[in-house]
Amino acid sequence: MTSQQARLFANYILGMDEGAAVEYVRFSAFRLDDTFFDELRKMIDEARGARDTRRQRALDGLLSLASDACGRAYAPFKAAAEAGSAKPAPQDDYSRAKQLFELDRRVTAMMMRTHFNPVNDAVIADWKNIVDGYRELVSAGPPKSPYYNVESVNLKIAQSLEALARACGSIRNAKESRNYYKQAAKAFEEAGQPAEAARCRATLRQDKMAEGAQLDDQIRALLTEIEVLDKAQPEYFARLVDLGELQSRTGDDFAAEKTLLKAESGLETAKWRNPSGVDLADALVATLKSIGSGGGLPASNIQTSMLVRDLHRRIHLALAEAYQRLNRRGDAKKAKQRLRLAEEMDRSSPDDDFSTRMRSALSGELKNLLR
Repeated sequence: MTSQQARLFANYILGMDEGAAVEYVRFSAFRLDDTFFDELRKMIDEARGARDTRRQRALDGLLSLASDACGRAYAPFKAAAEAGSAKPAPQDDYSRAKQLFELDRRVTAMMMRTHFNPVNDAVIADWKNIVDGYRELVSAGPPKSPYYNVESVNLKIAQSLEALARACGSIRNAKESRNYYKQAAKAFEEAGQPAEAARCRATLRQDKMAEGAQLDDQIRALLTEIEVLDKAQPEYFARLVDLGELQSRTGDDFAAEKTLLKAESGLETAKWRNPSGVDLADALVATLKSIGSGGGLPASNIQTSMLVRDLHRRIHLALAEAYQRLNRRGDAKKAKQRLRLAEEMDRSSPDDDFSTRMRSALSGELKNLLR
């Protein structure tokens, strides 16, 4: 976050009552970066210089609370990294079930961590440790007591591998991303999820195509893929947006405009509207609750919601670029409108609808899950 956002965020938390502030800071731990702590210390110095004892105490308390929250949030990952993944799984069923619970909690934390922060090497390492942990439990065999079943753990492995593949892709590590998408596809098949396996392979084909093929070949391959995808699902519209962007890169802005507008209207018709802050919060809550209860990703999950949101943003930006080049009557105005819509999506503040909804969830359905 920027220095201004850090100050806004700190003041927003100070305006809460003590109990709500504690829960909110715990939830937001992964959002608290070095900039936040640097600005918070500056605010403390400013309050001390102004002899505002009451504000200084409040800021000191927030610094202590935020430091503790960050320590708690990253502690499981630090412990796992220090212990390594080479040790065998516990031998008794209860200990294995406890280890599974801890792994699930780390997955829940990763959902929030990658929502608030860009992927880095530490995130990649932690996803790898999670996958290794699940695999240790599968290697240990099925439990004698009905604490969990191996099939559900296999599904968790597949979902974690896909998240790892996506994380590698986001930092431009194409080789590792392809490797983990292949593993995820195989794991989904072993977990009895052939549709999910096919989706991973489709993503893998798209990544290979984008890396090595010429634009015309990419367009032909996309057109073939689009024909067989479910025209009501986000993946179909993602391929349409890919097609529109490729058409724009080849200089065919008329075709790009048609394709991108088709994607936009199709998203609306299929009820995949641009999610608001409340929509994203509800999707995150549903995802965390489902993972916390031992289930997989729900139909309305944070990954799908973020995909849909990104598609709307890409449509605005690609259309703005196309309109700027088309230069027909009225296109300059359309380009400005699309850029404005994209900029509005990029703006965020600590007291937006997302934060308000999550504050409500933290006092309700997520209160015990995130402790």
